[in-house]
Amino acid sequence: MTVERPGAAAQPRHLTSGAEESARLSALRSYCVLETGRESRFDDLTCLASTICETPVSLVSLVDTNRLFFKSAHGVDLREVPYPDFFCGHAIRQRDLFVVPDANEDARFAKHPLVVDSPRVRFYAGAPLITPHGYRLGTLCVIDFVPRQLQPKQLEMLRTLGRQVMCQLELNLQAMRDPLTGLYNRRQLEEGLHREVLRARRLGGTVGVMAIDVDHFKRVNDTLGHEVGDRALRGIADELASCVREEDIACRAGGEEFVIILPGTGKTALRSRAEAVRRTIEQAQILAGEGTLKLTVSIGLASFPAYGDSGQAVLRAADVALYKAKAAGRNRVTMCTPGVARSFPAQVA
Repeated sequence: MTVERPGAAAQPRHLTSGAEESARLSALRSYCVLETGRESRFDDLTCLASTICETPVSLVSLVDTNRLFFKSAHGVDLREVPYPDFFCGHAIRQRDLFVVPDANEDARFAKHPLVVDSPRVRFYAGAPLITPHGYRLGTLCVIDFVPRQLQPKQLEMLRTLGRQVMCQLELNLQAMRDPLTGLYNRRQLEEGLHREVLRARRLGGTVGVMAIDVDHFKRVNDTLGHEVGDRALRGIADELASCVREEDIACRAGGEEFVIILPGTGKTALRSRAEAVRRTIEQAQILAGEGTLKLTVSIGLASFPAYGDSGQAVLRAADVALYKAKAAGRNRVTMCTPGVARSFPAQVA
């Protein structure tokens, strides 16, 4: 059994290198659980953790860029708090449980505001939430306001419940994927865009959106069959996935339509990225059946907040721009114009 005790770790340091932290944050965001509401399956696990460990508080805490987001909070009414180098920052550096029997007696935490002032945390035990690729997303933790120890069976159950939280996150991830292409599905397109717009609104950032349609794809299905068409869509999806950053969200919107959500991407960078995507598809040899296909895409662009004050408005604006790109001859990128009308013609087939 490996449980870190006071003094077992070095003094607080940066969580990881910049590249490692960027990859960790991208892994966290890929699970699409930030900015989301409470779910009974996570609340059940925190309730169990508190009951088994006999603590008044239990949390599923996710370590975001500069905050702790609580996917579940048993015993307290919290959604998030600013993220200092506190218990969770140490816990997610561990492969096993991180336990602080008495924060007042631990030099790392004795002067921390949450220990010195309300709510006067004294005891903490956290199981790190570790993805199959080794990224630490946060913790399942139990907290008390008096010093204490957990029994070996309680420690083992906390580990088990932490694994179950991670299993629920993995099941959530599987449900978000389009079974044909492996990209995110339509539901996650809408929810992911909503989350990124909320984050951008809070931080004063931008969110770019590419609406992508494969040109003349109906001809592929009509002449070569739907099986070949499905293989071609998988090939297109692979090419799109090769064009995105870790923080981007690539989705299949339906049929031969795709959407890429690009957090932190303004108008100039969005157009540049879209041209790169268009050229990549144009130059690719898409495997389909026993041969290859040469395909092109039309792309419509819009961004928050310049082209809409909500995710739905920005997606609608990108769809308008996509229609214009197809009407103008296809295989091109078109940026939406501000103040675009809410109603527009059906897309060109």
